[in-house]
Amino acid sequence: MKFWQCLAMLDMQELPVLARHAEDLGFEGISLSEHMITFSEQYDSYDYSDNNSIRWYPDTHWPDPWVQIAALSQVTTRLKFLTSVYVLPLHDPFSVAKSVSTAANLCEGRLILGVGIGWQKSEFELVGQDFHNRGKRCDEMLEVMQKLWSGKAVSHEGTHYRFPELQMSPGLYYRLPIYVGGFAEAALRRASRQNGWIGGQHGMEELEQLVPALLAHRQASGLSVAGFDLCVGLYDQSESNIKRCKELGVTGVYRHAFCDENGMASRMSLDDKLRDMERFAQLHLS
Repeated sequence: MKFWQCLAMLDMQELPVLARHAEDLGFEGISLSEHMITFSEQYDSYDYSDNNSIRWYPDTHWPDPWVQIAALSQVTTRLKFLTSVYVLPLHDPFSVAKSVSTAANLCEGRLILGVGIGWQKSEFELVGQDFHNRGKRCDEMLEVMQKLWSGKAVSHEGTHYRFPELQMSPGLYYRLPIYVGGFAEAALRRASRQNGWIGGQHGMEELEQLVPALLAHRQASGLSVAGFDLCVGLYDQSESNIKRCKELGVTGVYRHAFCDENGMASRMSLDDKLRDMERFAQLHLS
């Protein structure tokens, strides 16, 4: 089982130092997330925390993940990068395909595209995207983007996207795994058809149900369970929980983004973050 360090909700100026430190300590990779903006008043329920409230502040940094990943790939050599998660249907497939392929090529095969359909209706309304059909658009966007990444002339006639023969260059130079996040039944089915699943923060009781359901969907699709990645975050990263995750078939655990005792984006110093990573590495990466 591999270990990742989440670097979301941090000052972007700290990310190069933290990324290099993660690589030096032996982490498999780092994960970054996406939010365009933060509303001063939260309008939508957030299902990924204990109290249904967001875990960051209006001034918490959310740099564009593809620009940030492309930059961090130039100051590291082995470290992998995962978006956990990129809200795909908040965007158009052409802009995303261009940004992702550019970052992926600069990473030289060290990028994993982690996508989700989002939860914040008000954010979709802000950019003029339909919140209610986001799942179906996500599925078609993945199909469209993989065509564009071929680097060849392609066309598409779908429900939400149609275009004549065209070409996006350069295509992908390296394999780009796709993971899907979410824990609704539709999200589990969507993930089972791709290369892996990204769990949010979960308790072990949830994972005892979610992991077998995912693997059942995978088998029902006629796809092999071998090579299907399960990457999760844990509310409680105790030794016993990490051991049980491995028994369940979890392939990756990503550590929280230095949250404080209330689960909010941490205000700890850069030195404290570096020492926190070192303590974890001594236990799990040596």
